[in-house]
Amino acid sequence: MAVIARVKVLWSVFLCLSSLLLVMNFSGTMWGKLDMGTISLSSRLQQHQNLSSSDAVLERGDRLLTRAEHFLTSELSGPQRNDTCSDPVTNFVFIKVHKTASASTAVVLLRFAYKHHMIMCYPHTPWGIAGFRLTFPSTEIYKSNCSRWQVLGDHFNFLVHHTIFNKSGMDAIMKPGTKYIGIMREPQSHIRSWFFYNRHHRIYKNQGHKNPLGEYLDNPEYFEDLASKRTRRTDIGVHDRNKQAFIMGFPPDLLNTQDTGIMDRAIWQLHQWYTFVIISEYYEESLVMLRRKMCWDLYDILHSTKKIHEQHTPKKYIPFTDKQLANHKRINALDYRMYDFFNRTLWKSVEEEERGKGFWEEVAYFKALVERVNTYCLTSKNERPMEVPSSKWNKPFSVDDNFCKGLSRTPKEWARRLFYQMARRDKIWKKSSLVVA
Repeated sequence: MAVIARVKVLWSVFLCLSSLLLVMNFSGTMWGKLDMGTISLSSRLQQHQNLSSSDAVLERGDRLLTRAEHFLTSELSGPQRNDTCSDPVTNFVFIKVHKTASASTAVVLLRFAYKHHMIMCYPHTPWGIAGFRLTFPSTEIYKSNCSRWQVLGDHFNFLVHHTIFNKSGMDAIMKPGTKYIGIMREPQSHIRSWFFYNRHHRIYKNQGHKNPLGEYLDNPEYFEDLASKRTRRTDIGVHDRNKQAFIMGFPPDLLNTQDTGIMDRAIWQLHQWYTFVIISEYYEESLVMLRRKMCWDLYDILHSTKKIHEQHTPKKYIPFTDKQLANHKRINALDYRMYDFFNRTLWKSVEEEERGKGFWEEVAYFKALVERVNTYCLTSKNERPMEVPSSKWNKPFSVDDNFCKGLSRTPKEWARRLFYQMARRDKIWKKSSLVVA
């Protein structure tokens, strides 16, 4: 009997340990197999029931590291991967976050896709084409969302229109080995741009106020409730909280969590899925890093210095009061935390790249080249092309009027050109049923 009792005790211990290991691994292995929108808050809370809500987990000098930063530091302090380039990556998705320089980036990526004859998942609805969106704001995405998916369904290797990042859904659409590129902007700068671009001052009926954004941030719940009653929509304002995190793929039912342990685990998982996240405040540095990670040529990341959808609204520059800033951080805590993480990720990558790889030298060369190209393109009459000699980072190339026209095209114009190229090459041209706005 004593032997049987010991066996039962050991078996119980084994079952407990197995359950604990399953919970610990859920955020990595299992989450990758699930649609991110289906992960319930209760299941995520269960994973973190043994984690404290405190940010601090490791002391370094005179400061404390968050869990996510600790994970990041541990990863980059280990064996470094071999970044030697062979062929350029021509299979990727760009998660286009509103008001983050994503339109300028889309032009760069669409030009690259056109050059390499890539197959784009193009919207098949007029409203999607007009709004440059594929499935946004839905978190679901299927092959049937792409125009001519019956013909091209096994060949999609480029997606750039507005969508919510959904790893499992996009993996099912794209060719195997797809890389994911994101973009983020500092949250205070982002809300200033997004608030007025999306005409929130009209939604909240305070456009006559000398500081509409500041008045909203003084009492966001009041204005959101007022707007929802006027429009019969309950998602006004609240839908815009943590908007960057939502579009970048953070599980929707966790957007309002205040548990920093849950935040860090989810952010870390997203970090594992993204090849690179561009930081708008360090745009040229980000593009150079992207070029290196994707094995592209410097020519491929040249961009216009003219901002797309630039706003001239003096009211958006009025400084926040302490109360307004505190409220913004409170209702967008996740955006702040995610931006800080990916900003640190960029600089960790820079630190790694600078070890004998001349990163800053390339950045300086690239900035000077972008300025030269844009100066040339702004000149009214260019009789001769601008010749760019070879360097450590590019093959020799020339810039002419055709290139300049491409530099100034909008994302919609480039997308139409790419779709026409696909249609001609793959013989899917059926004018009566082809929808291209």
